[in-house]
Amino acid sequence: MRRGKPAPWKPVVGALAQYKSRYSGLARLGCPVRVIAEAVGDRRVVEIIGHAGHPVRVTVKVTHLQPMPPSLFDGTELGL
Repeated sequence: MRRGKPAPWKPVVGALAQYKSRYSGLARLGCPVRVIAEAVGDRRVVEIIGHAGHPVRVTVKVTHLQPMPPSLFDGTELGL
């Protein structure tokens, strides 16, 4: 069994992910993104909601993408 760092999470196209980057003021605390496509060099094209409220597509490194944290309503059945 190998020890050390676990393999990085590789999001698939269409997945929701959490984008965190220390270089981006918008994403420093993390923001939800949707993976749109694969790009060159272990990067992904993602769609993010910009400052004006319009969707913006940017290319980000996979190392800055993490799985979405659990939601308050995950696993609950809402019988509305």
